[in-house]
Amino acid sequence: MDTLGLESLILFVSDLGESRAFYVDGLGLPVVFEDDVIVVVGGPAGRVVLHRNDQGHDERGIFPAGDGVGGAAVRFAVEDPDECERQAAQAGLSVLWPAQDAAWGRFVVLADPDGRSVVLARMNRPEAPAPS
Repeated sequence: MDTLGLESLILFVSDLGESRAFYVDGLGLPVVFEDDVIVVVGGPAGRVVLHRNDQGHDERGIFPAGDGVGGAAVRFAVEDPDECERQAAQAGLSVLWPAQDAAWGRFVVLADPDGRSVVLARMNRPEAPAPS
């Protein structure tokens, strides 16, 4: 399978507000997106997703291996998460979550040899602003 590059680093944090303050106010990273579960900071050179370690966005809960402070997952951009899942299965790699849709795109979650989540994702493309 071919990855298109590192999309973001996901850090599971114990206090989202304190982490936001550190990365945004302390380090000066711009906020790309935020809600009550995640704060995405950074820009074209790379992003960090600050993710609450006690809550997910829906009934799936939090990412596998991301249930403790200090837990992390790495996400790579790919064109076709479904094909990546097929290739991972053929290669005998551990698939933690099958390919599925999320509000931000489509993804599959694998486990690295240490059990860390590795997300292969096709992110939604930002919509162009409506002409005024």
